Amino acid sequence: MKLVPKPTTPMNALHADVRRLLKKYKCKYELHEVRAQFMGAIASPVAAVSPAEEIKTLWNGQMPTMKSITAINELMQVFAMGLWNQLSSHTNPSTPFQLLPFVEELNHKNLRDCAKIRLDELSSFLDAFYQGEESLKLDAEISKSLDFIEDMIGMFAGIVNIPKNKNETEKSTKALVTNIHELSRIAEIEINTVIVMSAQQRSQSNPQPPTLH
Repeated sequence: MKLVPKPTTPMNALHADVRRLLKKYKCKYELHEVRAQFMGAIASPVAAVSPAEEIKTLWNGQMPTMKSITAINELMQVFAMGLWNQLSSHTNPSTPFQLLPFVEELNHKNLRDCAKIRLDELSSFLDAFYQGEESLKLDAEISKSLDFIEDMIGMFAGIVNIPKNKNETEKSTKALVTNIHELSRIAEIEINTVIVMSAQQRSQSNPQPPTLH
């Protein structure tokens, strides 16, 4: 059984619509990846970032085939005016971005799946932040947080790749569960540092992150 993150209560309806449309149009990404990708793009200092272009990347650079203008409007309403604009609020430090909580309590059966979700989220955030650029001119603190995120990607990948052992001890399982929770907590801190400081750095030339209305 594939484990997916559980949406937070205030965003249940929006997240359900995102999941529904991802499935309807056969997108290879899941909600947790899309949220993290959009958040990375919103935080990115690259000037060409736009909601419409980020939506296209979910379907290999082009919009999915849709049968009517109503369907197009629905997709844009959910992904751009809904998810993108909601995530844009996290550039305000009073409303920090959160990684999606897991469906169930971590245990020896699902901890690798949970680590994979975090790996996906952090990787999607970084990829969208850099927008294909090899290097960006960034504040030193932003760069430091990005380095931490890269380190945590390696740590989550390490957990994912731990060989499964049916005789895994309760002690070792608890240690891995603790590591996943602690790494998730630190990841959120570093991601929010990048989001907020990037917004502050960008505000000199562009007061608001790109939104679609």
